[in-house]
Amino acid sequence: VTAAAQAPQPRPPQTFPMFVQGQYATLKRNIIGSAEKMPAEHFAFRPAPEVMTYAELLAHVLDVQYAYCSAVKGVANPAIAKDLVKTTTEKAAVIQLAIDSFAFCDDVMAALTNENALEMLTVGAAPNQRQVARGNQLTMLVVHGNEHYGNLVTYMRIKGIVPPSSAQ
Repeated sequence: VTAAAQAPQPRPPQTFPMFVQGQYATLKRNIIGSAEKMPAEHFAFRPAPEVMTYAELLAHVLDVQYAYCSAVKGVANPAIAKDLVKTTTEKAAVIQLAIDSFAFCDDVMAALTNENALEMLTVGAAPNQRQVARGNQLTMLVVHGNEHYGNLVTYMRIKGIVPPSSAQ
C-alpha cells in the first residue's frame, strides 16, 4: 500500500497552450539571462564582418517579438519607429529592452487557450496582409527567439561564457 501511494502520479495531459507557454518561459529565461550574463564589453562583438553584433542580435530578437505580440494584441507595434537593432547597443539598455519586450508579450502568451489558439488574426500591412492563427503567431515568436538564442550561445561560447541554458 505504501509503495503504491509513493508511486509517481501520472502527469496531466499537456495542451498546446501549455506547451507554447512553457517554451516561452524558457525562452524568456534564456534571452534575459544572456543579456545579463554577457559582459558589457562584448556587446559590440561581431564574430565576422557580415553578421550582427551581440547587441544587434539581441535587439533583433526583441524587435521581432514586439511585432508578433502587437499583431496578437491588435495594437500598433510600439517598437516600429525605434530601429532597435541600431539604437539599442549598451548592455543596460538591452537588458531593459528584453524585460520590456517580454512584459509586453506576457499577457498575450498567458491568454492563449485551446479555444482561441485557432482564432484567425490579420497581420501585416496592406498589400501584404495575411491571415494567421493566434497560436501560429505565438509559436513563431518562440521559434524565432530560439533560433537566434542558438546564435547568442555561439557568441557567448566564443567568448568563453557558459550560456544560461547550459548553466542550469
